[in-house]
Amino acid sequence: MQRSLSAGRRGQSLLAGALVMVFGFSGCRGPKNAKYGHAPDPDTTRYRLLLRENPVDPREAMHCYAGCQPQPTPRGYLECLMACPGFEITPEEYCAPDEVPPLAACFTARKVPVKAELPAGLVVLEVVGMFAIVIAAHSLCAASTAQCGYETIPPPH
Repeated sequence: MQRSLSAGRRGQSLLAGALVMVFGFSGCRGPKNAKYGHAPDPDTTRYRLLLRENPVDPREAMHCYAGCQPQPTPRGYLECLMACPGFEITPEEYCAPDEVPPLAACFTARKVPVKAELPAGLVVLEVVGMFAIVIAAHSLCAASTAQCGYETIPPPH
């Protein structure tokens, strides 16, 4: 009796261990961004100009970025950045928290359903069918103080 009970517990332990391995490691599979470890998001597109680590020409990328600052609209600003060397558009990706100047000018555009009124803090780049392509105003301000209506960083409160 003692021997069969011990074998039963051992079998349960093996089964539990196997389940932990199956379910525990299954979360490690699937497509993820290697650098930041997140799954792709089909409703986002990353627009990014690397500055310091620009693969084409870091100096020219920084000059181009500076030349885009006076653009009068967010759409014009983004179009100007698109002409800079090394600018990249990556579907299903979004900006990392550290992708701000002087490292990068980065915007995550999101596809949201068109409603009568969009939430505050969103800048509409364009409308495609029933969806608005928007970026968050705070990410625009992080990349360009000129796009937020002030030329220098405001004093702390």
